[in-house]
Amino acid sequence: MSTSRTIRVVKNDGSTEEFDLAKLAGSIWAAMRGGGSYCDALELAKAVRAFLERIGWTAVSSAAIFEMTLKVLRKVRFNETARAYETSRQIRKVRRKKFRVVHENGQVTLWDKSWLAKFACQSWHLSWRCGRILAATIERQILNGKLRWISREDLIASLNSLVADYGLADAVPVGGEARQSQT
Repeated sequence: MSTSRTIRVVKNDGSTEEFDLAKLAGSIWAAMRGGGSYCDALELAKAVRAFLERIGWTAVSSAAIFEMTLKVLRKVRFNETARAYETSRQIRKVRRKKFRVVHENGQVTLWDKSWLAKFACQSWHLSWRCGRILAATIERQILNGKLRWISREDLIASLNSLVADYGLADAVPVGGEARQSQT
């Protein structure tokens, strides 16, 4: 079996990214909640990837990855983990639909993690994967809170703070051109 084939994951917003074994393993491990080891989660993620490689898919939706992962979890009798994995996804989906971003001009838009990831990449010259990780970290923080909305200014401040905390920037973001291109 060749592992040289790149598998692209089509996200719900239409963007694509390379299949990330560590990301899938991490989400499975989080759903295990102490009911298994990271090694267990990694092996299950590898099983999903091996299936995709065997059938020759080069692009797959994130929803299909989710369904395959549920099937693998149930097959190996990790039923509690499968339920936690499914519940977590449903809760996040509902919270995303309800969450709003308030812009400086008063405009209100739906939450969009991809927008924040793109903004991080453009503002700080980060890789797409790094931008997605930062955006996901901020998403977890805001969706796990009681807030229903956040100002765009506070979102950008949170991003800049996280970039600084991780030591990803020497001084300041690139400048206003990235900020204005996202409005």
